[in-house]
Amino acid sequence: MKSDQRRRKPMFVDEPGTGIVLSGLLRYNLFTAAFFLGRQQQLLVAFADRAGVREGEDALDIGCGPGRLVRVLGQRVGARGSVTGVDPSADAIERNIQRDTGHRYLRSTAQQLMLPDAAFDLVTCTFVMHHIPEQHREGALAEMWRVLRPGGRLLLADAHPSDRIRAVFARLDSVRRKEGRTFDATDVRRYSGVLDEIGFSGTVFATMGHNTAMLLAVKPDR
Repeated sequence: MKSDQRRRKPMFVDEPGTGIVLSGLLRYNLFTAAFFLGRQQQLLVAFADRAGVREGEDALDIGCGPGRLVRVLGQRVGARGSVTGVDPSADAIERNIQRDTGHRYLRSTAQQLMLPDAAFDLVTCTFVMHHIPEQHREGALAEMWRVLRPGGRLLLADAHPSDRIRAVFARLDSVRRKEGRTFDATDVRRYSGVLDEIGFSGTVFATMGHNTAMLLAVKPDR
């Protein structure tokens, strides 16, 4: 009975004020395996490469979900560094704490991080921003700035489908008379101006393959 209930659990739930929260880990793992054609691990390694993760650094992954990126970052920072994963999903955090004793996991929203100022050299936030209520997204980016040390890096990533896939969904949106386009909310370029206003510098946009793109920005040394 319990296994049947777990399978019927929705992949996400909408929690007012918090956003879209991961609920069904099994469904989520199956979905990501299909979406990335079994190559998600390669993509996570590419994120770590682009972020320039170094041994001994302290990293934070916001919206860590099942903790896959946390573990990739952990391999890079080594025993002298640390990686913390935060997520508003109680199920995800509980599962990570049980299965991964080498890293720290905390239940927290991106827009109200329960972490000290200037505590991390790197903050990553992948496939998460579009799940945060729009009115809280700038606040979430400001929180990422707050917890970064001067000279620290921020990596944002989200879905960035090919023109062909976008054209298919644009036709579907037209048929459904949907306002806006399906992938508008996942385009990380929309945050470039906000990052500049907050104080980040050197913002770089790049496509990563696997229908994904990223922004990399730096908190300047003061």
